[in-house]
Amino acid sequence: MTSSGTSAGIWTRVRAFTRGERDAEMLYAYRRAGAGLHPMLDAAERRRLDLTLSGTSPFGMTSSTGLELACAWNAFALQTLADQLLQADEAADPGTVGFVPPVTFDQAEAYYRDVQRWLAHATRAAHDPQFTLPPGTLPAKLPAWSPVEPCPRPHLDAMLAALNAMRLHVEAALHHVEQATPEADAQRLARLSGEVQEALVKAHYAADMFVPGASDTLHEQIETYAKEAIEALYRAGQVLGDPGLLESPRAPITAQRPSAAALPGQPGFDPWVMTDPASVDSLRRNVDAARVITEMWALDPDPAASLALWSEIQAALQSGGAIPARQPNGAPLGFYFCTPYCAVYEAQRPLMIGDTPIPRGQRFTLECAAEGVRIGYPFKREVVLGQFKPATIDYCDPDQPPPHE
Repeated sequence: MTSSGTSAGIWTRVRAFTRGERDAEMLYAYRRAGAGLHPMLDAAERRRLDLTLSGTSPFGMTSSTGLELACAWNAFALQTLADQLLQADEAADPGTVGFVPPVTFDQAEAYYRDVQRWLAHATRAAHDPQFTLPPGTLPAKLPAWSPVEPCPRPHLDAMLAALNAMRLHVEAALHHVEQATPEADAQRLARLSGEVQEALVKAHYAADMFVPGASDTLHEQIETYAKEAIEALYRAGQVLGDPGLLESPRAPITAQRPSAAALPGQPGFDPWVMTDPASVDSLRRNVDAARVITEMWALDPDPAASLALWSEIQAALQSGGAIPARQPNGAPLGFYFCTPYCAVYEAQRPLMIGDTPIPRGQRFTLECAAEGVRIGYPFKREVVLGQFKPATIDYCDPDQPPPHE
């Protein structure tokens, strides 16, 4: 579908197909559904203005008013980011309007998916003074950035356009809060203003770096600063809506990142630490498997790097970004056929493990293999992507070349 809702022409579809682009019909539906979001945010702001005109400090509002404003801001920011991605792609590639690259689709969809949730929370808070959200829900964090380096040029255009729209709103909200705060709350205002001004400086800095036709190196640097600024503005809009969130940490409460595992030779080291937990007992009893696991660690030139990749996978599991892969009947898919016999996982959102981007829905695992190392082949350490079918276990002999050699 095109942005106007009409069917795309045959040549548009051909061009999109040859480029591997995806039909954006669902994204345009999300865009239409969020069209009424701005008046809703304006209405919430007017309710805050009415309260302050009646003498209520921004720091003395009811919790439901603050919750409404914070949730409405989240919906506005996410809708703006997604809308700008679509608009930038249309401007950059008018020949395939209605279709977008997979990376653009995944990023916009991640933003749009959360808009309805925040809209619903804001509406509920506006009508139900007793409504609350679970502790740690706010201030929320942006959905993960698509794992593509460098990001496409239209993405940077979209980020800067969204950043500008978010910045203007935050500046206006901060001005209102400053004007409406009584002297008694001056200290709390200083804390709030300091955090918000920090976000605004980041936004101005990123925008001022941009010039049309920037080199790839400058493009990547601006992208880094723009992402930091957008994340800071996203939080700033939430704490402006509900100043009580100022006491919250800079990141939402999430599962703890796994602590670093002991290295070979250190107390507590477990040579099976990266092995599929459901299969480790049987593999321990396999003499050949036990031998090659020992050889793998002995010949690994950088065990810390191997454990770092494994820890990133564990962090993704704890955060819900990945789950163990399963067969059609629901049974676990099992372990990868080569050392360290790691489980196979499936990404629930775009991930970056090490320097490997993993799209949502992709299955992946970890391979650390000393196969052929004693005869000159390099140690193999990589995140492996694939569909993964049943295979015979490989004992990864360090004295033999890999099978494909």
